[in-house]
Amino acid sequence: MASPADNDHYEVAVVGLGLIGAAALRHLSSAGMRCVGVGPAEPAEWSTHRGVFASHYDSGRITRRLDKQREWAVLAGRAIDAYAGIEAESGIRFHFPVGVLMAEVDAGRLALTIAVGEGLGVQFDSYLPGQPFGDDRVALPAAATVLREPGPGGFIDPRRMLAAQLAVARQRGAEIISVQVAGIERRSTGGWQVATATGTSVEAEHVVIATGPHADELPGLPRRPRIDVLAETVVLARMSSAEQRRLEGLPSIIVDDPAHDHLYTVPPTDYPDGFVYLKLGATRSGEKVMSPTGRRDWMAGEQHAADLDWLRGLLVELLPGLQAEAWLTRPCLIPETPTKLPYVEIVEPGCVMVVGSNGYAAKSADAIGALAAGLVVNGRWTDSELDARSFELIDR
Repeated sequence: MASPADNDHYEVAVVGLGLIGAAALRHLSSAGMRCVGVGPAEPAEWSTHRGVFASHYDSGRITRRLDKQREWAVLAGRAIDAYAGIEAESGIRFHFPVGVLMAEVDAGRLALTIAVGEGLGVQFDSYLPGQPFGDDRVALPAAATVLREPGPGGFIDPRRMLAAQLAVARQRGAEIISVQVAGIERRSTGGWQVATATGTSVEAEHVVIATGPHADELPGLPRRPRIDVLAETVVLARMSSAEQRRLEGLPSIIVDDPAHDHLYTVPPTDYPDGFVYLKLGATRSGEKVMSPTGRRDWMAGEQHAADLDWLRGLLVELLPGLQAEAWLTRPCLIPETPTKLPYVEIVEPGCVMVVGSNGYAAKSADAIGALAAGLVVNGRWTDSELDARSFELIDR
């Protein structure tokens, strides 16, 4: 990775290189702009890391077109359509089209999801409560209607997706600087100065702020976004070779039911430690909102281990007979916006903010990054399918 020389000058600097920032960088470089991405890589040791964390440190996230909110469905569809091209150009596979099961007990949410899916031409099958849905390894709530979305629904590996986005951006001329940004400042002569934690800086005519769960912390922001950063825990069940074979072809699963803690699972997949894990995440009401200090403490600490029994119980209930060689918990941060959509807006001339994953952005990151890049390239909102007002930033 490159190191910044003082006063290097670019057309665009992308601050934050998570999934959305990396996508924006790829789209900007594809538009022929001289751009640089600045942001730290995943820390080698979380427990001793004292800097910022990202939300993409994971190897399994669900991807799907079905959604009760039309904006998310549109963004997901665009991103999914781009996966194959990014994989081909980078040589990195990150998409696994195993399909998705969605179990919904709320009639209102179900009706919205079906209406959005049908309106956008999403392919799916519907199964009434109690009706067999094609996979007897899975035990879903008896009262749930099940929607089954085939591939390209399934899951992605966020770490590999990030590597693919950055590889393509680099091939198209973007520079990557793997350091934390200390602050931004509008220059009196125009443009922006981006200072790094190592004491160096770069200059750019435009900046794109894509700093994930730390988006409201960066010094020098022209506007401070209103986000609530929630602490969430996921559980990883390590799979033996025999259990991998038994669960081969398992789809991703979403259970939207308060009695089951709004859980989701990602099928067995490879993780960086060389093992194969099946992942479950769940959201409980009253999740703790983290302060800037609390965000770091949560990610570096072991508080998440207290959720092991609860999450393990949910996974065993969902997949009866599941056998795991070991169980691990991992912490996660979810930046939520009041709109439940990401903020994507020009907040000051030359400064675009793209903030707020709401726990849904991984699958749609390429499309969200494209919206941010479009604001830089065009200087205004030009998307005819999505309303700019839905993505306007709300100040803290």
